[in-house]
Amino acid sequence: MKLNIGFRPSIVVAALAIVATAFWAIASQGGVCWIALPVAVFYTLLLGLAAFAVARIAAIERPMDWNAPGRLLILAPHEDDCVISAGGLGFRNARLGGAVQIVYLARDENPGLPERRAAEARAAWRVAGLGENDLQFLDLMPALEKRDPEKLRHAGVALRALIDEFRPTAIVMPAFEGGHIHHDMVAALIGSIVTPQDRFDLFEAPEYSPYVSLIHTPHRILSLAARWLFVIVYFGEPDAVDGRHVLKVRLASEELAAKRRMLAAFVSQNAPSLVATRSYPDRLVRHEHRPPRRHPFSFAFSYLRLALTLRRHLPASLVDRLLPVQLGTIGRPGTITDWDAERR
Repeated sequence: MKLNIGFRPSIVVAALAIVATAFWAIASQGGVCWIALPVAVFYTLLLGLAAFAVARIAAIERPMDWNAPGRLLILAPHEDDCVISAGGLGFRNARLGGAVQIVYLARDENPGLPERRAAEARAAWRVAGLGENDLQFLDLMPALEKRDPEKLRHAGVALRALIDEFRPTAIVMPAFEGGHIHHDMVAALIGSIVTPQDRFDLFEAPEYSPYVSLIHTPHRILSLAARWLFVIVYFGEPDAVDGRHVLKVRLASEELAAKRRMLAAFVSQNAPSLVATRSYPDRLVRHEHRPPRRHPFSFAFSYLRLALTLRRHLPASLVDRLLPVQLGTIGRPGTITDWDAERR
């Protein structure tokens, strides 16, 4: 039975230290015990990576307070994304008396699921006291595996009109990170229509990505290191892909509990897994006004490309065990988002 340690990186470091010390003790006995030496070195290297990752977490994360009511606009491609990215923030702002508007932008293509997912979203946000008028369900994104530049252009116009009508003081949107093509489309579209003259705060919410970096994704490094402990499952929180500071919203225990109840409403999206892996305090990255990037990260020199290359020459199950990674952007398997190609 595996121990689920959720979001506690110190346990990974402590466990690796114990395992490394134990193998060094065995190797020091001499004789045939020398065979433990390579294992001791391996776990010592993992310990070093984990300790460095914890140091990087301290360097890139910053606390974020939200103590005054505002006009909060949360843009989400899919129904569960809004709670994952800003469920705690939306709950807090509503309780402070602020306005919260949730807008969903991609319609599920599976028969029957759009209605079910919309009902789950309504149930989730009722926990925060929001009603029918606080949620909008739109169909602005192209089909998952198709390119539709014309629909994207119409989506940009519609999003600009929506922003101008609601007049937000803050917007939370997905991060441009290569995890899901719809997430990246929303992020790139918003990045292309906002201007420095807009008087609202704009935040990106990282959620998941195939990007792995010792410098930029310390939680992912810890998760990979923890796999070699075999009895510990460390989910880790999502990291940014480009070195910007991650703002960790300060949430009280009852607010985190509310976020868990909200995530539990998404039964069609494996609610128990969402509660286990996504009930961390909301994590945001402040958007920088600049032209949208073509790619979320460099594919040519990425961990993802290494894994995909090895899968062509070695058994895929072995590679997936040794180098686990999402196999590209969802909707664009085997590669990552190319914004120029999407809007061309």
